[in-house]
Amino acid sequence: MSTVREILTKYCESEGFEANEGNLIELLTEADVVHESDFDEHRWYIEKTSVAKIDDSFIAYTDYVITGDSCMSDMDLEYDLDTARVVKRKEREIIEVYYE
Repeated sequence: MSTVREILTKYCESEGFEANEGNLIELLTEADVVHESDFDEHRWYIEKTSVAKIDDSFIAYTDYVITGDSCMSDMDLEYDLDTARVVKRKEREIIEVYYE
């Protein structure tokens, strides 16, 4: 199984871009997001888990929604590829019981 950096590097290089840290992060954060869920609220930002689809891979990473008028760098927030992880898409069927 490939690592996050390997997947992003391979994609960058196939598109003719240099596989530096900035380009890898931009690729990940600009990719199609197929799932999002909030997990921690702070006064000026919300942390969420986003899952991006890159080719046939799904990568989960921590993303931020800024709620104030600052930016990520003002709050010492940054994307961290070392905490991103490759995940698999799974499905489950939920049965709802109700009475009429």
